[in-house]
This record gives sequence, structure tokens and C-alpha cells, in this order.
Amino acid sequence: MTTETTATGWRVRMTPHRVWIGFRGHWVTVVGVGAVIGLVFAVNPGKVAGALTHASPALLLIMLPVVLSLYGIRGITWFVVVRASGQPVGLAQALRVTLISQMFVFLPGGDLWKVPLVKQEDGSATDAGVITGTIVFDDLVYLFVLTFAMVPVVVATPVLSIPLAVALLPQVVIFAILLSPAVYRALSARVGNLRPFRRFRPELELLGPSFRSLVRVRTVLLVMALDVIAASLAIALFALALASVHATGSDLSHVAFTYSASQVVTNLTVIPGALGAYEGMMTGAMALEGVAPAAAATGTLLYRIANDVVMALIGVAIVLVYDRDRLGAIGRAGRSSG
Repeated sequence: MTTETTATGWRVRMTPHRVWIGFRGHWVTVVGVGAVIGLVFAVNPGKVAGALTHASPALLLIMLPVVLSLYGIRGITWFVVVRASGQPVGLAQALRVTLISQMFVFLPGGDLWKVPLVKQEDGSATDAGVITGTIVFDDLVYLFVLTFAMVPVVVATPVLSIPLAVALLPQVVIFAILLSPAVYRALSARVGNLRPFRRFRPELELLGPSFRSLVRVRTVLLVMALDVIAASLAIALFALALASVHATGSDLSHVAFTYSASQVVTNLTVIPGALGAYEGMMTGAMALEGVAPAAAATGTLLYRIANDVVMALIGVAIVLVYDRDRLGAIGRAGRSSG
């Protein structure tokens, strides 16, 4: 990249080397976008366009309050967890950070972007390691609750207990590691010695103890109750996306099964936002249940737009309204963690 002086100021000119550096830093996201484009071509772009053209405007509008309610509940849940950890984060701040963090949904780190956001809100009074523990606890309990949306279909079709086991096993292993002080200390020490993670040693050391401190009956039951509401809203959002493009061939229990299985499996991957993998898995699973591939792909993309793109734009809007200078601070936090 080079700069040139013009009459109006500085102009940035991209060079092939600069483009390559940018691609290398975000190649997983770029590949994910390519996979989504490939999916559209695989199921027929004309049919996808046709499904979008005939989508129900009323159902698309209903998706907006549903997704806002979903992230409102997720923000409240995280507030409950953070307060249980003893960190001085208010409800308004928890909701604001939850929404702002959606700006980074397709970047490595996922919900862990909340950590630098909270530090910027009240950096002198929060502990990054403890905040990280609250995020891990919140996400793991949510995925655990969401997994049980698969149970009604498994009861009717026992062979589908295999996908349920595949979804549950990694979660059980993660819980077991975090809840075992000796095992966690051994593994975190090994991870902390790896060059990419050395600067995160303090957070890794606190993650296990802070996670275990949250495992109290009152906290767990309240968080699970809120997560049941959030999981129901998330499934409803996906069902509305399918219904908006007149997708037929699957009932609500199978939609819930497909949604929860895909969410849990893809969230346990290292792909930022599970971009590409999620869309392919959802489309394939719904097609196997009898939904037309074009309708399944279009419904999945509409869900992704509502859940991720719209919420990311809302996050940007909150930053611009709340504090424009915050954008620069967020960028510096991202570079320091890269």
C-alpha cells in the first residue's frame, strides 16, 4: 500500500502485496464466502432468486422483532453470568456490548470480542480472565440447552441418537476439563506455552477457576431458563426464514432438530461464524428432510442475514451513536490480539 497527496488530502492506493497480506489475515472468512457462493450455484441461482422474489414480506418483517428479542435475552443472560462472577457490569452495558460484539461475528474469536469491549467500557474495574470465563460459561450452557431441541425427533427416530451423541460428546469433554482443576491446569499450561497463546497466559490461568465459580445451582438454573427462551426464539427465527420462502416438507420438530444440530456442531469448529460450513450443513439437512434445496438454501441465507448481517449493522449503529471514537479503540484491540 502506498499513499499519494491529492488536492483533497491523502489517497490510499492498494498494491498486490497489500491485498495478499489482507487475504492471508482473513483467508478463512474469504473461503467461507466462496463456499456460500458455491452453495447458491450448486442449488441453482435462478431458483434461489425466484424464492427470494416470492418471499413473504410479512414474515420477513416479523423476523426483526424476533431476532432483537433473541439478542436481548442473550444479553440479559450474559448480564446474569457476569454479575454472578462479581464483575461490575450493568445491564445496559451488557446489552450494549452483546450487540456491538455482533460486528465481529465473522472474525476469529466470536463472542470473545466482548472481552476488549468491556475493558474499554470500564477497563480499571474488570478482569479479562474472569470476563472470558463468563463468556465461555454463557456459550457452553446455551449450546448444551440448544442440544436438547434434538430430543423430540430422537425419541421418535432412535437412529438419530447418533447425531445427538456427536453433538453432546464434545460438550461433555469440555465441561469435564473445565470442572477438573488438575486436568485444566495441565492443559492450560501446555497451551500457554505455545507461542500464539503466550500473551494470554493470565486469562488462561483464570478461565478455569472463574468458570468453576459460576457453577452454582441458582446461577445455572436461571441461565438455563433464559437459554430455553433464547433457543426457542432462535429456532422460531429459522422457522420463519423457511416459512417466508414457502419451504414445505418438514415440521417444526424436524426444523428444531436440524437447527440445533447444525448450530452445535458448527459452533464447535474453529471457522469464524461457521461461514460456509453452517449454510451447507443446514441446506443439506433440510433437503434430506424433503425441503426443496433452493428453498432450504434461501431460508438459511435469510436466517443468516437476519441473525448476523442485520445484527452486525445494528452493532455498528450503536457504536456510531454511543461513541464514534470507540471504532478506533476497537480496531486497536483487534490488532493487539492478532
